[in-house]
Amino acid sequence: MNERPPVQTQLGSTSELSRLGTIARIAAEKGWGHYAERLGFGGHGEPEESTSPKTDACRLREALEELGPAFVKFGQMMAGRTDLFPESLVAELSKLNDAATPFPSEEARRIVEEETGRPIRALYASFDDEPMAAASMAQVHCATLHDGTPVIVKVQRPGIAETVEADIAVLRRVARLLGSVMPSVRMLNLPDLVEELAETLRGELDFEREGHNAERFAELNREDERVYVPAIFWEATTQRVLTMSHSPGHRMDASTTAPAGNAEIASILMGLFLRHVFEHGVFHADPHPGNVFLLPDGRVCFHDFGALGELSPQVRESLRELFLGVMARDAGWVASAYLGMGGATAELDRAKFTADLSTALDGYYRESSLGRQSLSAILHEFVRLGRRHRVRLLRETALLIRAFSEFESLLHGLDPQFSSLDAFRAYSVQLLKHAFLPELGVAQLAQLYRFVSAARGVAGDAPITLHRLMGRLERGEPLFEIRHQSGGSLERHLLHASNRLAFALIIASIVVASAIIIAAHAGPHWNDLPVLGIVGFVVAGALGVAWAVLALRSGKL
Repeated sequence: MNERPPVQTQLGSTSELSRLGTIARIAAEKGWGHYAERLGFGGHGEPEESTSPKTDACRLREALEELGPAFVKFGQMMAGRTDLFPESLVAELSKLNDAATPFPSEEARRIVEEETGRPIRALYASFDDEPMAAASMAQVHCATLHDGTPVIVKVQRPGIAETVEADIAVLRRVARLLGSVMPSVRMLNLPDLVEELAETLRGELDFEREGHNAERFAELNREDERVYVPAIFWEATTQRVLTMSHSPGHRMDASTTAPAGNAEIASILMGLFLRHVFEHGVFHADPHPGNVFLLPDGRVCFHDFGALGELSPQVRESLRELFLGVMARDAGWVASAYLGMGGATAELDRAKFTADLSTALDGYYRESSLGRQSLSAILHEFVRLGRRHRVRLLRETALLIRAFSEFESLLHGLDPQFSSLDAFRAYSVQLLKHAFLPELGVAQLAQLYRFVSAARGVAGDAPITLHRLMGRLERGEPLFEIRHQSGGSLERHLLHASNRLAFALIIASIVVASAIIIAAHAGPHWNDLPVLGIVGFVVAGALGVAWAVLALRSGKL
């Protein structure tokens, strides 16, 4: 196979050129110098010596850690895209850690005063110089307000915003160049992932946005006394400084409650997560043990709202149907729901995809019979099959699956016997009521039960009725007889009846189509309402009124 010539690149600023040189050096040290040369910015450096052989995935993780925060975040994003990358790479990149050495407390004080325009002593009665935690983006200090309220102060690392923007520019170039020389990489559409990363990092670097996310999450859980979200103190909060109330609890993975208590906490947490996803369409996107605390009074406290996931109504509906399809063991239903959460290539063999999903469901229920009932496991199997059939998930869906996996891992740490499938079964009744019967009270539910009971009775009589009809057909007898007793031409009566029936069908079709458009939120919107759906209802109403007026005038309504 002929080697492609090196790509001719037009390098930007001196800092970008220097950064590309650093990438080339690290690539050479990891044994990938030839790739750097093909990309056109050299591959100088000697491969590092190692006492034990390392996998490519391990060397990539080490390279990303050396390159800094933006690259570490990019690796973590890759670890969350199990629909795009193989399990071995995902498992290794999941080990990425964004911990960092603290920066001097003098810098932290300077940033707080510079951002708020006030001296530290005017904001806080006390401010601990020793940070309680430090990461690549920020570090956290304990402090006390003048009214005695204990708070934590999150201070952005100096120069991190500029570093991230510079690294994003370099990542854009590298992603574009990799796609130009490696067809297998081109299929991953790395430039889109880099843009997702840029949006995510800019959101995480905006602490005012994080504060608003926290307040939004608190509002969604306002009526649930089991949930606590730290209060935001806006007079000491800016884009680079975040002040919130201190939570005197402990991490979920450090829980010391009795086993029975842990099981109850796990059940409560799963119920909260399912409600956030299916009823609100908003969920905590990074629910690792360090971000979920248990307070002394038994409430659950959530931290770190830099990443808040949101699901569109369409994705929520697809996810609802996916889980219900799993419960029904209906591979066709699962296939339709999964495709609704992403996009398939033109080459997708729908029948083969459904057959593979059916095999996966059979295997899942065999495992479940042995007590291993994990919805996260079957979701990851669906994702693996989707990757094989080149079904790319939407970003919001991939984020949810990662968050769900983290959440389930947290719950298994609390209660090793926890079954997410059983938890979803218990929640499904409430889910179906919320999805299809959100406004029905007791009286309406009673009427619905009466209708279902009547329908069951009709269904029970159907075999007998069908048997009688088939008997008449076998004997050559007509299925029904028409007795025309009124005056006038039978043909004219039938013509009028068929015209009325056709007109009614047209109106009914418009109503059904309009209802579908409104339910799907399709087409252009006005005041958050689908215009086509509203117009359809208006037209159907006008036609119905006109029909009723004409019928009344003719005396044949």
